[in-house]
Amino acid sequence: MEHFNGSDYPTVYHGMVSWRGETGGGGSGLSRQSDSALGREEVRALAGGLPRVFALVRKAEDEEIMARVVAYGLALPGGDAATVGAVRGFGRWMSPQSAAYRLGSDLVWLGDGDGDGDGDG
Repeated sequence: MEHFNGSDYPTVYHGMVSWRGETGGGGSGLSRQSDSALGREEVRALAGGLPRVFALVRKAEDEEIMARVVAYGLALPGGDAATVGAVRGFGRWMSPQSAAYRLGSDLVWLGDGDGDGDGDG
């Protein structure tokens, strides 16, 4: 098992670079076209659903601002949730509702769907 510390980490290249590390024009270096024939429905079947995006919002005490985003989150198909704080920090939760309760926030689903977390949208 390798151990990296400090400047021992391998070089990471950004920009106009293909997935195999070759430089060239056309397209963004951050996007990659997959050779896989799997589509949305196949991924849904493999993962047991699709993740859903939500925000945790808290009412602000400031009269000029009604509310502020505390964190953005991803509800995973199994029911767990992961959040990234709007300012800093991240967390893993039993559910999006649990994250909202623990952070004293309201749960707001982003995108399509009814908020049941199964990804049926």
